[in-house]
Amino acid sequence: MASLRFGAWGFVVLVTALTVTASSGCGGEAKGPPISVETVRASPIAGMQDDRVSKADQDPSERVRRMVESGAALIRVDLFWYEVAPTRPANPADPADPAYRWDAYDRVVQAAEENAVEVLFAVYGTPAWAADPDVTLPEGIGATAARPNDAVDFGAFATAAATRFSPRGVRKWEAWNEPNTRFFLVPQYERQGARWVATSPKTYSDLLKRFSEGIKSVDPGATVAGGVTAPTGDPCGVSCAVSSQRERPGRVKPDAFFAALDAEGLRPPMDIVSHHPYPASKPRETTLPNRNYVDLYNLRVLTAAIDRTYLRGSKLWLTEYGFGTRAVAQYPLHFTPQEQAVYIVDAFERIRTNSRIEMLVYYLLQDHEQWASGLLDVDGTAKPGLAAYALPFGVDPVARVSGAVRLTGQVRATPGRTQVRIEWRSGDAWRRLAVATTRADGSFAVGVTPGTPVTLRAVWKGMARSGHEVTWTSPEVSLPTPAGP
Repeated sequence: MASLRFGAWGFVVLVTALTVTASSGCGGEAKGPPISVETVRASPIAGMQDDRVSKADQDPSERVRRMVESGAALIRVDLFWYEVAPTRPANPADPADPAYRWDAYDRVVQAAEENAVEVLFAVYGTPAWAADPDVTLPEGIGATAARPNDAVDFGAFATAAATRFSPRGVRKWEAWNEPNTRFFLVPQYERQGARWVATSPKTYSDLLKRFSEGIKSVDPGATVAGGVTAPTGDPCGVSCAVSSQRERPGRVKPDAFFAALDAEGLRPPMDIVSHHPYPASKPRETTLPNRNYVDLYNLRVLTAAIDRTYLRGSKLWLTEYGFGTRAVAQYPLHFTPQEQAVYIVDAFERIRTNSRIEMLVYYLLQDHEQWASGLLDVDGTAKPGLAAYALPFGVDPVARVSGAVRLTGQVRATPGRTQVRIEWRSGDAWRRLAVATTRADGSFAVGVTPGTPVTLRAVWKGMARSGHEVTWTSPEVSLPTPAGP
C-alpha cells in the first residue's frame, strides 16, 4: 500500500513508488517502471477559438460545447465592431441604441453560460462610418482594417460592450487584433520625407487608451489586454530609408512595436500584454538567423523588449497559436497531423515553465478554407491534435534529476480536482501504473525512472464543464532508458 501525505498545495501526493505487476502470459511477470506522483504548479489558462462561433446564421451552442468538452476553460471570440455597429449610433455608449446588432454575440455568451466557460472578447474592425477617409487601403486588404478617424468612437463602443456583457460575466477584453500588421490596421507606416516611419503604434496607443477607459468606466475590475501583436514584422523596424524599402512596409516587428509604444506621450495602459506566437519553424532551441519574428520558441525576445519599457514585468497572454496541417496563403508553414499533436504537447510543456504566461489560446477548433491549424478537419473529422489539446502529457523540459524523468500534464475538460490514470504499455496491452490527483486546474505531474525503454499515456474519464461525460486519452510518451545523472 503506498503511503500518502499532503503536498505544498494541500492535495494528496503519492510518496512511494507505485508499480503494477501483470502476467506476461509466459509464466513470468512484467513490471512497469517505478513512478511517483508529484506536486506541480498551475498551468496557464487553456483557451480555444473558433471562427464559426459568432456567425449570425448559426447556433453557437454545439460549437461552444465541443470546445469546452475538448478542454477549453475559456473561449476567445472576435467581437467585430463593424458587425455590431453597421451604422453610426446616435448614443454610442448605450448598448440599447437602435443602431447596434448584438444578437450573434448574445447567443455566444448564452452558450458560454450554459457550458460554464469564460469568454474573452477581442474587439476590432472599423465600421465604414468610423474610418479615416484619408486612408488608402493596399490591394487585398479589407476596408475594416482602416484606422478609425477618431479613437473616441472606439472607446464609446467599448463602453457599450462592457455595459451589455460585463453583468453576464465577461471580464476579459483585448483591444484590437494584431495592430502591428496591415491586415488589421492601416496604415502601418507613412512616408515622412525620405523615410518610412511606423505610425501604427501612435494609432494603437490612442485606440487602447480610449478602449481601456470605456471598459473600466463600466467594470473597474475587468482585465484589458493590449498589444495583441502578430508574430512577424518587416526588416524596417520603426523607421527606414525609402531607398532601402521602396514599397511601403506593412508589418512592425512585435518587439519594435512595444518599444515604440514606450515613447513619451503614448504609453497606453494595459493590464496584461497579449501576443500571437505562431511558430516560424518546427520546435527548436535557438533563434533563426535574421530574426524578424517572435514565436513560441523565442519569447524571451518579447519579454526582454517589454522589460525595457514602461511595461516591465508584465504578464503575458498568448491568445493565438496553432500548427497548420496544410499550407494556406497567409501561413504556408505546415506539418503532418501527427506532428501537430506532438507540437501541441511540446508547446504546453514549454509554456507552463514560463511563470509570466497566464493564458494559452489555441487557434482554432475547425479548419476552413483560409486556415488549417484546426483540431478538426474541414469535414469535422478529429485530428490527433484534439486529444493532445484536451489532455497534454509529456516530458517536463527542465526537470530531470538522477536519471528520473518528470512528466507533466493537464486534464482540461473538467473544473476542479480530479484523478487521472497513468498507464504503461506491456506488449499489446495497456496497464495501470498510477493514479494522480490533479490541482484544481487539472495539472498533474509524475516522476518515472525507466530501467528499460517504456511507453506511457494518461487516461481520464469524467464530467466536463458542459455536464456531459467525456473520455480523453493523451498521445503516447516513449521514454528511453536514461543515461544517468
